[in-house]
Amino acid sequence: MKILVIATQLPPYNGSGNIRALNYINYLSRLGHQIDAIGVQYPKNAIAYDPQLEDAFDKKVNVYRIKPGFLYRFFYRKKNNKLNLNNTKSASINNTIKGKISVFIKNTFVIPDAFMLWIYPAYKFAKKLVKKRDYDIIFSIHETPSSHLVAYLLKRKFNKIRWVGYWSDPWNGDSLRDNRFVFKKYIEEKIENKIVKKIDKLLFTTEKTKKLYINKYGLNKSKASVVFRGYDKKIYIESMRKSIESLEGLQKNKLNILHLGTIYHTLRDIGPLCAALDLLKREDIKLYNLLNILFIGQFENYDDQRKLQNHSNVNVFPLVPYEQALQYTVKADVLLLYGNKKSTQVPGKVYEYLGSPAIILTLLGDAQDELNTIMENVEKGPVILNNEKEIYLELKKLSEAYFNNNLNKNWMKPVDKYEWENVVKDLEMKLIN
Repeated sequence: MKILVIATQLPPYNGSGNIRALNYINYLSRLGHQIDAIGVQYPKNAIAYDPQLEDAFDKKVNVYRIKPGFLYRFFYRKKNNKLNLNNTKSASINNTIKGKISVFIKNTFVIPDAFMLWIYPAYKFAKKLVKKRDYDIIFSIHETPSSHLVAYLLKRKFNKIRWVGYWSDPWNGDSLRDNRFVFKKYIEEKIENKIVKKIDKLLFTTEKTKKLYINKYGLNKSKASVVFRGYDKKIYIESMRKSIESLEGLQKNKLNILHLGTIYHTLRDIGPLCAALDLLKREDIKLYNLLNILFIGQFENYDDQRKLQNHSNVNVFPLVPYEQALQYTVKADVLLLYGNKKSTQVPGKVYEYLGSPAIILTLLGDAQDELNTIMENVEKGPVILNNEKEIYLELKKLSEAYFNNNLNKNWMKPVDKYEWENVVKDLEMKLIN
């Protein structure tokens, strides 16, 4: 088949959603499909721009990048050339007045997202491609909603082409977007309603999100499916060859516990972990000092970062390139996985964690956390609620098992089900049917 992919978030921008789109595209190409992708020409001084991902797409894939428009420059975070792993304060997203103003403007006036001025130029370019290539499928990936708007314009022009849309998160209904100005929310719900009515197939990351959309928009159940993310086994094997000494922050003779990615204040509460560490420090200072906890990524709220850094056994590092992030993932002893509070979604990093030999300590956001469905069906480590007492007890259990060489060996095996090859074969079937 000939497939036109439309996505605002693609490599060389780093992030779990971008890597997901990369692998959907590459593995569909490897299955014999002809893939063209329309994305964004990102500024190279953006903090998430990763030069190591510039050649990440397979040679047979054609990637066309359209400038995002002048508005985008007011919203993306720029690299700090002086940034290093010890410059931890800059890891927080909104710790400046400028950042707070930017977030306010984006949540109030920008519809649907910072790529709004990219939509029409991307549509014009895509229209020319469609006339030349005679595509079988248009596949738009919501990360961000602007991707769907380009596809919507194409579907109005070329109605016979099958249009499949992927929602990485609910556009309207996601707790991260609850702080939108009421008028912006009203307009975006109207736009999404038009998209849902026009689209041929909707794909989601969880059953909860699928049910949310079926109920909200009165969808026929056959029109919606769930697809997954995955990991590349070969890359993980390569990453294993790195020595622990080459990765700053990891320490021999300690239990290395790692969290990768962003801590969103509204979704992931670090308070119980801090309280559990306080208790451990009082009750067993020797064990407390044998823990080495790393947070690599960003914090939505600087206070969260500051609270963690008050602990002598916690280190906070800024974003690292994707390849280096994978090396940390396979060299850590325990991966810390936060679920989301009051959300239908699961963090994308769970699938990357599942490819690691490290144990996963899962902290559910609440009793209804969708992440529990995934982690109950794999044997990768303890799954507990995010509260002080349970965290304290699990840290003690894991530490004692680790230093007594008595860890559950089954927890240290990658989960084959989520290798990218298997995941994309499932995606292929759902794109067609």
